[in-house]
Amino acid sequence: MKFRRHTKAIRSLAGSLISHASAFAPALFAAIIAAIVVWVATNWRLERSLADERSVVAGELATISSRLQTNLNSNVKLLQGLAAGIAVDPAMGQNRFSKLAAQILQPDSQLRSFAAAPDMVVQWVYPETGNEKAIGLDYRKNEKQRAAAMLARNTHNIVLTGPVELVQGGTAFVVRCPVYIDDGNSQIFWGLLSGIIDIPRLYRDSGLGSTDLEIAISTTPEPNSPKQVFFGGLETFEKKPVVASVDMTYGRWSLAALPRHGWGQNNGIGTFELYASLLALCVVAPIVWVGFLTKSRQKTIEKLRLHKSKLVRARQRLEHLSLHDALTGLPNRRFVDQMISQPPRPDPQDRLILIHIDLDRFKEINDTKGHAGGDMVLQTTASRLADLTGPNDVAARIGGDEFVFASWSTDPEPKAAELARQIVDALQQTIFIDGAGYVVGASVGVAWETESARDRDLGQLLLNADLALYEAKKAGRGRAAVFTEELRSAAIHAKELADEFNQALERDELVAFFQPQFNANTLDIAGVEALARWDHPRKGLLGPNAFLDAAEKLGRSGDMDRLILQKALFELTRWDGLGMHIPRVSVNISARRLAQANLLAELSALPAAKDRLCFELLETISFDELQPALNEVIPAIKALGIEIEIDDFGTEHASIVSLLRFEPRRLKIDREIIKPIIASPSQRRLVSSIIEIGRSQNIDIVAEGVETMEHAKILKDLGCHLLQGYALARPMSSDQLIEFCRMKGTGTAKASR
Repeated sequence: MKFRRHTKAIRSLAGSLISHASAFAPALFAAIIAAIVVWVATNWRLERSLADERSVVAGELATISSRLQTNLNSNVKLLQGLAAGIAVDPAMGQNRFSKLAAQILQPDSQLRSFAAAPDMVVQWVYPETGNEKAIGLDYRKNEKQRAAAMLARNTHNIVLTGPVELVQGGTAFVVRCPVYIDDGNSQIFWGLLSGIIDIPRLYRDSGLGSTDLEIAISTTPEPNSPKQVFFGGLETFEKKPVVASVDMTYGRWSLAALPRHGWGQNNGIGTFELYASLLALCVVAPIVWVGFLTKSRQKTIEKLRLHKSKLVRARQRLEHLSLHDALTGLPNRRFVDQMISQPPRPDPQDRLILIHIDLDRFKEINDTKGHAGGDMVLQTTASRLADLTGPNDVAARIGGDEFVFASWSTDPEPKAAELARQIVDALQQTIFIDGAGYVVGASVGVAWETESARDRDLGQLLLNADLALYEAKKAGRGRAAVFTEELRSAAIHAKELADEFNQALERDELVAFFQPQFNANTLDIAGVEALARWDHPRKGLLGPNAFLDAAEKLGRSGDMDRLILQKALFELTRWDGLGMHIPRVSVNISARRLAQANLLAELSALPAAKDRLCFELLETISFDELQPALNEVIPAIKALGIEIEIDDFGTEHASIVSLLRFEPRRLKIDREIIKPIIASPSQRRLVSSIIEIGRSQNIDIVAEGVETMEHAKILKDLGCHLLQGYALARPMSSDQLIEFCRMKGTGTAKASR
């Protein structure tokens, strides 16, 4: 009986629970729907509130960054104005500098002082009061300011650094402007002009001191160290801030900002939740839910339409950018390739004309006026080429300072010639950069589609124009050349020669010939010059004129020098073994060989006596361009006991001062100077002057190209030390040299200076 009563109670309780659940099921469903609606609405409100808050912060930050950029650029313009005044009168002195600086310095500028440093040492300051300690500051010796000063000098650009601790006390931003003086031929570095920017005033004038935002400024977009943040703290960049930048030609600052009390502090979300909950309770949950979904669906569809429209415009913009050069606005190489692959002929009988254009003096402008000057040249060139285009013509920039002009004609030859002339004339006109005029000029190569090759491999047409351009540049600047089949044959021949020369190095086909050098007074052998010859398997023995250009273009001239050096030292050892003492062997060394990193290590390991080895440096090597490398390599070579000789002296325009700086043991006068001394007194005086220079510097003079004994007598009377030429001995193989020495009757040659 007791068990039955318990079972009945359990059944009654279960029925009651089921009944309540059924009764409250709609209410429970409505409550769940309402909660979901409130939750979704709250999140949406949070996102909108945060977006609005970020938009407000972004607007205020944009205003501050714009003020910063405007203030900094204004200060830089004032500094550039003062720099221009110094360039006009570089020896003005302190009084003149103070007057000029006082006129330039504006009351509303954040600049508080100037410092002029001729040759990197501060000599003039303005105002003088309070800045006396800065006078005499050598930027090259000051550890804290040297890097920025050298950067401004080496890059030729304005450099902004800071905050910097000043020698006169305090900290400030420092703008450094390199000053150059035009001597009529080139820009000469005068020194640096520095402007001191008052940091508190810059911040105050830019609005940093009157904002309710938490702001930090860094010199890098994503700083990871407190040292990289000079305003505010690093933690600001870690709080998902709004980011802006101050872009200047002399630097870039990154600004990060957020509300001072953080995001979402005043979004009123609590009130919103209350009203949303009341609304959800007052409206039938299913109807609200359906309405919400419908509205959301409509918004989604509209957003998708907007996104689709934006994607179409973005794709069109990207397609345009991919086919055009960003700097000049002209079509680019990809556009030209597409045009060639699918030629849009205006008329079925038209043939394509391609003109390849290369600026002649662009590198000089880019080196002296910086990238801004180079960009001005490219934009001006593009504008002039665009002015020459007709309805169906195309002017394109295909890279660097190279352009292509494409046109169409049923009779391409006269039109191509006229277009080439117009292009050369247009690009020869003066370009003005910063008020100064420059003539850049251009070389052009012309090729057109032939009647027999219509629609066949138009890509070859651009290669033909390139070959013609190469021919124009070889002939000189400001010229036009037309492609011919002879140019193609020459290019093929050069390619075959290069391939054969590569194989010649691998097969050891290069041999060393030797031409003796004689004491001018006794005609004893004083040494030999090792010369490269190519024992070609089909063409026989070839002189250096046949393969030196190929070796240089292949970058194998250094390998050739190494091989001839090894062969010369082997023969020197062989001669010693035969009792035929040759005092010295001279070997040519190229600029590429001098620049090899392992050169000194290889020379240190040479098996032969280095005190009988001499390296001949061609005067055609650019001593001024290679000066830093030569300053290290040449003394190290001489320390190994290897002498230095300057070859072909007088053929180029190398500075005698730069040549003598390396203290060569000998100067070899070129044969073109020696040849006319028999009939020309002026040439004899020239040779005599060179000999006197050598004598004053304790440098021996070698005359090459001694073709007659009369040459030898005149050179001896002039005081020349050594003679070399066909009148005394021709270049010969090692075996021939051994026989020559035996016939001369000197088993042991006498050493000479």
